[in-house]
Order: sequence, then structure tokens, then C-alpha cells
Amino acid sequence: MSESRGVREVKLNLPLELYSELEKLALQEGYSDVSEYIMAIITNFTATSKKTLPEDLSRLKARIERYVQDEVNKRLAVIDTLRSQVAELYEKLDVFQQKLNELELTLQKQKTELPSEIGEMPRTRKPYKTGIERLREEKVVFESKLPRKIQRDRLFAYFEREGAVVLKLTRERIAIDPDFWRDFKYKLLNELTTSVEGEIKSILGDKGFELWKTLYSDNAIIYDPRARRWKFILDKVP
Repeated sequence: MSESRGVREVKLNLPLELYSELEKLALQEGYSDVSEYIMAIITNFTATSKKTLPEDLSRLKARIERYVQDEVNKRLAVIDTLRSQVAELYEKLDVFQQKLNELELTLQKQKTELPSEIGEMPRTRKPYKTGIERLREEKVVFESKLPRKIQRDRLFAYFEREGAVVLKLTRERIAIDPDFWRDFKYKLLNELTTSVEGEIKSILGDKGFELWKTLYSDNAIIYDPRARRWKFILDKVP
């Protein structure tokens, strides 16, 4: 180390690889040689280290205070929201309790008034319908679907006396409303030109299709594919 005019010389023994790297960096940064590059690095480092520490501390303190204050404000906002929600919930509970009390009073009042009102209500009964009236509504009565307690012979004799159409098949008897039977016969003999069940049902309807199916399964009617017509096989057709 030598000393001249306030300048001291510092000598460094560097490995060749490190010196080569420093030389490349010096050229990239625009320095003429490695010595100037190292001098610039030392100068920048010392200049940076001369920054006053109190200023950095005061800035850091201000940042910490702002952060803490922001976090506290966030927590306080959440607490305020919860406080308002709880207050609103209590208000709704009060209203609900009031409505519940009113409902209880109304129910108690109705219980005291109900017996007297029931005693004053007139007793109404459904009008009694005769068997022939029910047949007009239902259109068709199949013997196979009657309850066991019904006396079948007596019922079908009653239907015949009242003017209903009674078909006596091999498996069961069928009582039919006369108007419905006339309409069914006309559609069966004049409008039906197919043996497809879906098309038959669309023409005859649900009740008519059920009657057709019973007659067909009992061999009471047949379909002539040449004439595309349905025919009765019964000895006597009403």
C-alpha cells in the first residue's frame, strides 16, 4: 500500500477467472479498465451507506402506523356491520313475537266461537242417485268390475226394466246407457276402418275403447280387412 497526495493504493490479488469476469462487466458498463470499475463500485457503495438512518426509521415507522391503522379500521368496520345486523335481527324477532301473540289470540277466539257455529250449521247430505242415473253418468257398467256385495242378477234386471242396453256376453254382462250405445254402434260400424288400437281409441274415446276391447276379447265383434269394417257376431244386437 502506497500513499501519494492524499491517495492510497490498494492492491488485490484476484484469481484469473474472477478478474476476467470483472473485466467483462467493466466493458459492459463503459469503463476503460477493471480498476475504474472497482472504484465506481466502491464509490456507489459508500455513497449509499451515507444515507441517514433516522430518515429511514421515520419512514418505516410511518408505514407501520398506516398499516396498523388500516387493519384496525377494517376490523372496526366488520364489528359495526355485525352490530347493525344483530340490532336488525332483534327488531325482526320482536315483530315475529308480536305476530305470534296475535295469532294465538285469534285461535283462542275461534275455538270459543266454533262450537256454537257448528251447532247452527245446517246438515247437508249428498243427493241420492239411482242406479240408472249413475249409468247415465258412467255410460257403461261392467259386471266384472262390480263389488262382490252387489246382487248382479237383480241389478241387471233393474237396468233392463229402466230401459238400459244389457249385453249378455259369454264372460260377463254389460249395462250401457242407450244414447251412448247408439253413438258407439254408429262409430264402430260406420267410422272405424282400422284395427289399430291407437286409432280406435282416438275415435271411440276412453269409455268406448274399453267397451270395444271387452267385445273384441269376447269374440262379439270381428274386423273384416277386405271391407275394412267391423261386424257384430252376437245373435241379437240391441
